[in-house]
Amino acid sequence: MNDKHINDLTAFSTANLEAATASGKIWAAGVTDLSNQVAGSARSTFEETVATFRALAAVKSVREAIDIQGSYGKAAFANAMAMSKSLTDASIKLTEQAMAPLSARLAVAVESLAKAA
Repeated sequence: MNDKHINDLTAFSTANLEAATASGKIWAAGVTDLSNQVAGSARSTFEETVATFRALAAVKSVREAIDIQGSYGKAAFANAMAMSKSLTDASIKLTEQAMAPLSARLAVAVESLAKAA
């Protein structure tokens, strides 16, 4: 191998490492954001549950308790489905963003191999 090949290989490897580092940073920041979303949702769900139990403690009839419990169940299910969709969408977006630097390096590698062939 001559010096040019060694320099090219070194530059290529350095760029790969930089892409992997960038991808890792994007992933770490995204996971932090997702964790914050989950924590916020859990906090909100806890507050709604406490409010429901307080309302149940103050009921004057069985029918009122059933209505409160039914409303809570419907709202909890709707919130869970919305949060699930939100997390799924955010996870897909995060994966695409984190993979972008690596995909770009793969494209460069394929292009380099095509030129060499």
